[in-house]
Amino acid sequence: MSQTRLVLRGSASNIVRLVLSTLIAFILPPFLVRHLPQAEYSAWVLIIQLSTYVNLLDFGLQTAIAKFVAEHYATGDRDANYRLVSTSVVALSSAALIGSAVICVMVWRVPQLFHQMPPPLLRDVRLGLLMVGLSSAISLPFSPFLAVFTGLQEYAYPTAVTSISKLASAASLVILLLLHGDLVELASAIAVCNLATAVAQWAVWRRFARERVAFSFPAFDRASAAKLTKFGGALAIWTIGGLCVSGLDIVIVGHFDYGNTGFYAVAASAVNFLVTIVSSVFGPLIPAVSALQSKRLPTQIGEIAIRTTRYCTLVLSVLALPLFIGAFPLLRLWVGPQYAARSEVFLQVLLVGNLLRQLFYPYSLVIVAIGKQHVATIAAVAEGAVNLTASMLLARRMGAIGVAYGTIIGSFVSVTLHLGVSMDLTKATVVLARSRFVIQGLLRPLLCIVPALFLYPFWRRSEIIPATPIALLSWLVLTVVIIWAVGLNDSDRQQIRKMAFGSK
Repeated sequence: MSQTRLVLRGSASNIVRLVLSTLIAFILPPFLVRHLPQAEYSAWVLIIQLSTYVNLLDFGLQTAIAKFVAEHYATGDRDANYRLVSTSVVALSSAALIGSAVICVMVWRVPQLFHQMPPPLLRDVRLGLLMVGLSSAISLPFSPFLAVFTGLQEYAYPTAVTSISKLASAASLVILLLLHGDLVELASAIAVCNLATAVAQWAVWRRFARERVAFSFPAFDRASAAKLTKFGGALAIWTIGGLCVSGLDIVIVGHFDYGNTGFYAVAASAVNFLVTIVSSVFGPLIPAVSALQSKRLPTQIGEIAIRTTRYCTLVLSVLALPLFIGAFPLLRLWVGPQYAARSEVFLQVLLVGNLLRQLFYPYSLVIVAIGKQHVATIAAVAEGAVNLTASMLLARRMGAIGVAYGTIIGSFVSVTLHLGVSMDLTKATVVLARSRFVIQGLLRPLLCIVPALFLYPFWRRSEIIPATPIALLSWLVLTVVIIWAVGLNDSDRQQIRKMAFGSK
């Protein structure tokens, strides 16, 4: 099977997972905000956010496993894959112990972290965080088993496991909310689903991949550990940078402006939906480019980066525009007028910041796939440091909106450093002209936002249908025309015609 088909199959599987995640994302927040008081919803958001920090102790190992499994499987080196997976499980078992200790410290410090939280909620938050956090830590050593399938470019099994897990978690929460369950009961349901998912990951590997990618515990290979550390070290820096960019936002809001935590979380959820679409569609680039890098010239890898950046920019623009312009009516339909009124400005500011930083997501994936992520860490480190510093300083003065502005400031730093530094440091393996990357990959597809700029002054913020049908139709038609005529090039249009009509 060709690499193009494998990438498309991976994207299709991810889209299936994305559709399910989208349905859950649409259904669950309205249930939560309608069945939990605002202060309790904010507390629930903080429980989930703090628990996810344990997953950061993965430090890019899943990405590394997918990359190296793809390379070793392509060359038929089964022993290398055995050593790699076994070593990664041992490493993540150690990370699980560290994560458990971190959770216990956070549970202890909850009153200091969120001094504005109503005292009656402290006990439930501590118990909920302990259950969800420890279950996430215990699940860490099981994650390599799904990463194996990503390396094999077989996406159906990870899609099935993660989809069933999300469905079970969401269904449990909905049932408990209808039965007036409290925070501790909600956390118990999530903890049980986390542990069940961990067991399912191992079972699926044992049934469908054990013969091709073996594993034993506690086998540990120093050479494999060094290989994972070398590759994952830079990804760990990227992970920490990502934590500073978006992972700490809700916690910072909870510390400085607890009253707006729930409203900020609603806006962040909508933005995360956009980011999830991009990662789902373009994520299969890593194993695909990893398998291709020995067969393609640096100029060809550069062309892949430009082409996928163009597609990514179009996807981001098409998704972000309705969210930005129609923030209030869309939020009102989703979570009601109270949350819409308070979340609208957070959503718009966060959209701008994340749109900017996601423009370079395909380029980042390509340099990870070729193993050169260490030379591009300066952008991740600088963005994370600037974002965190700006968010905390502005939060003291402006509250939650200051945290959102910090995202925009950090994204400008990231874009500037990728263009000015990262592309110079990776030019030996990813050959592309910066001017062509900017024009073909960014500016041409970004022209599709022009009709929306003309539409915005006529937008009626507080109405469910916030513009006249003629204005909306004109905006839609002009946007589609610009995407087709300018955002895509001749090769793109020919491929679309071929797929649609079976002709050249």
